[in-house]
Amino acid sequence: MTVILDKQMSEKTQVLEVPAPDLIDREFIHEVFSHDEFGELRTFVPLTNHQLIFQLEALGFETGRQFSKGKNRFQRLRLDRFEYIAFLARKKMAEHGLQAPWEFIFDSAKQRAGLCNYTDHQISLSKYLVQYHSLDQSEQVILHEVAHALAGKDAGHGPNWKQIAKSIGYRGEKFTGKEIAEQTAKWIGECKNGHRHYRYKSPRAQLACGYCGKGFNRRYLISWTERAA
Repeated sequence: MTVILDKQMSEKTQVLEVPAPDLIDREFIHEVFSHDEFGELRTFVPLTNHQLIFQLEALGFETGRQFSKGKNRFQRLRLDRFEYIAFLARKKMAEHGLQAPWEFIFDSAKQRAGLCNYTDHQISLSKYLVQYHSLDQSEQVILHEVAHALAGKDAGHGPNWKQIAKSIGYRGEKFTGKEIAEQTAKWIGECKNGHRHYRYKSPRAQLACGYCGKGFNRRYLISWTERAA
């Protein structure tokens, strides 16, 4: 299944061409997508090598156009970062028994990382999280939400949810959303001591820097600037 996103969304546009597809495994993919500069993997395989094509498809690769070189015919394959994370999410869901009607989607949230929607039976992940955070952080959020689905709506973040989350590999790391805000928030504020603050809507009241002192103090007022489009 192809994951379709706004073309303006992804900044990780560099493509890594892999001339030796037999070297590609999950560890290789993790290593590539752990580096911010790469957003897509591409390779090609002799059309007669059905086993290798199947192995790459099992890792999330999608087949593209075929081409000829001399007397040989080749199959193109590609995998981008978003498709791979969606592949991992669906795999984790299946491993832990979340079958249909449960599904995985990306959403456009900026102030949370993921969501478990019990009504629509959906595990969703912020596409901004994928863009501005590491592959490992995306996996951790997926596990967090899968644990919610397994524990049930009434479990919250209580003992049962914590036990389930830990058992499936969630490490309990807290997501702050700072990296997303740094890249996407419309308003950027700065106090006289250089501390940065971010807001998605124009601040209606004067705000003071919490890093410089507790409570409201006019000495530490934040000056706001609208991010250029």
